[in-house]
Amino acid sequence: MFAKFIVAILSIFLVACNDKDDAEQQDCAETICTLNFVTITVSVKDASGEAIVLDTYMVIDNATVKDLAADLNGEEYQYLKEQGFYPILSDANRIQYQNTTATLTFKGFIANEEVINEVYEVGADCCHVSLISGNTEIVLE
Repeated sequence: MFAKFIVAILSIFLVACNDKDDAEQQDCAETICTLNFVTITVSVKDASGEAIVLDTYMVIDNATVKDLAADLNGEEYQYLKEQGFYPILSDANRIQYQNTTATLTFKGFIANEEVINEVYEVGADCCHVSLISGNTEIVLE
């Protein structure tokens, strides 16, 4: 009889723990997000405030060593680059970084020479990516 009582109590605890995990997973399913599409960008300018157009750039996820800039080089981003703004992460990457943080390295090149090497801490919630830390206004001398 006592063993059945212990098994019953343990079963209640196990179900309660599983319900909590399910509730945490459902939080995102029940979240109402804005329709904004968030893109984290950095600006690159010279000392006089003029936009710097990089020949090429990379956004490296330090954990996977994957270059995220390959996903950010479409025509929709061309205007930004011409204005000296470079996307480092967008909501297109939200699921990959949801409920975690990551370290990204932004590398910019002019004439095959690395002129920028900046580190960023980013994350994402159920709805959008976010910048945790890092310099978003780069000035080249």
